[in-house]
Amino acid sequence: MMKKVLILGAGGQIAQFAEAELAGKADLTLFLRHPEKLSQPVGTVITGDVFDTDQLAAAMKGQDIVYSNLGPQPMAKMAKAVIAAAEKAGVQRLIWVATVGIYREEPADHVAEVEAIYGAADDPTSYFGDERVGADLIEASSLTSTIIRPNTLTNGTAVEEVVVNGRHDTVSGQPIARRTVAHFISELVLNDDQYENESIAISTK
Repeated sequence: MMKKVLILGAGGQIAQFAEAELAGKADLTLFLRHPEKLSQPVGTVITGDVFDTDQLAAAMKGQDIVYSNLGPQPMAKMAKAVIAAAEKAGVQRLIWVATVGIYREEPADHVAEVEAIYGAADDPTSYFGDERVGADLIEASSLTSTIIRPNTLTNGTAVEEVVVNGRHDTVSGQPIARRTVAHFISELVLNDDQYENESIAISTK
């Protein structure tokens, strides 16, 4: 039997690449505010708002995995909404996409440069800070989560070899194509006993 997978923010570029890969391999439900963004729907489509807890919990009911492609802001508020709905629906497994930089885990000579653009990771009002709070909320929840922090995204069309760094590692890889991120997520959805309760950065060699 195919896994039931709910994809939040299903109209995003990475999400749509993942949906195409998972088509026919998983029973997909696509949850998003603007269904017109879907170039080729490959599952049940729900037009919805993650801040409507009852609606989101209803969409989560009976799902095996929730893959969140939400963003870019407000991630902390969205994390709270997703946790509340998952707990209400009795869903345990969550794949949550954040971004590299929220732990100041990039090479030391690069941290100041990226924080000048995205804000300090310890400032919850900044992009990095909001992403960090969201990730911290997911980690502290009762859910079995994998937080994926892609390196700088590119539009490369090839699926590249991935470098995985842990929560406390300095990121060692290079920018990564959205298609590669989607492939990594698709593989994790199909083999979701990997990286349980871990926050991982993914890059290319």
